[in-house]
Amino acid sequence: MQNWQWSETGGIKFITIPGWKQQGVDMLFASRHKGAGRDHFDSLNMALHVGDDKETVLLNRQKLMDIWGKSSDDLICCEQVHGNRIANVDNTERGRGARKFDTVLPGCDGLITATSGLYLALFFADCLPIFLFDPLKRIIAVVHSGWKGTMGKIAIEAVKGMQQQYQVDPGSIQAFIGPGIGPCCFEISRDLADQVGGEFHERQDVLQEQNGSVFWDLARSNYYLLQKAGLKPENIIVCELCTRCRQDLFFSYRGAGGLTGRMAAVIGLR
Repeated sequence: MQNWQWSETGGIKFITIPGWKQQGVDMLFASRHKGAGRDHFDSLNMALHVGDDKETVLLNRQKLMDIWGKSSDDLICCEQVHGNRIANVDNTERGRGARKFDTVLPGCDGLITATSGLYLALFFADCLPIFLFDPLKRIIAVVHSGWKGTMGKIAIEAVKGMQQQYQVDPGSIQAFIGPGIGPCCFEISRDLADQVGGEFHERQDVLQEQNGSVFWDLARSNYYLLQKAGLKPENIIVCELCTRCRQDLFFSYRGAGGLTGRMAAVIGLR
């Protein structure tokens, strides 16, 4: 399977997977530049809930959707509460959260659809975006997996959702774990490290100790979770770019001390 690569359209630089595009899937993880924002939100902030000017965010969302000749009204967004609930969506949810945050799908951190023309959108600044695509039944999903979502095994819940709703074979699912905070920067407390060690007791390499501090590899943890859900290792692509290290490319919640924008992870079936 092809790897991820950088691409650029309309001045926006983004990560995508060419092999998915060839199979009729529009997907990207945007960088932070070539948008309309300023100061903490310089410049392609895509989130309505972080204190940025609403009209600026809507302008950025439409600029992003222009890449595919689509409207931002084709987006579906969810609340992202750091849980593990997944919503299956279709045309009845089209536009939820696209223009107003109070219309997002509440209480969930992942979206699944089989409906062409819908674009699932989540927003990130250190947490991991996980994209899923089943080329046999043409089902897509995207999930938000920070440390709480990882502990809640949201990646497994997303695969279960694809199985239950569409009888997808996990062995046919392809996955992309996008940029997030890396093990180089994600220092955690000893208490949390004990919990992680308990959940991933068979995979102790997800934790690294350096100079008395413990660092957690979220991407590796989710890689193992996807395998546990039935995905083949060769069908899982991992981007190892660290959002905190690469604030020249990405917004980072930790790197900015909390006040910052969000990148968009978007996927849709053509």
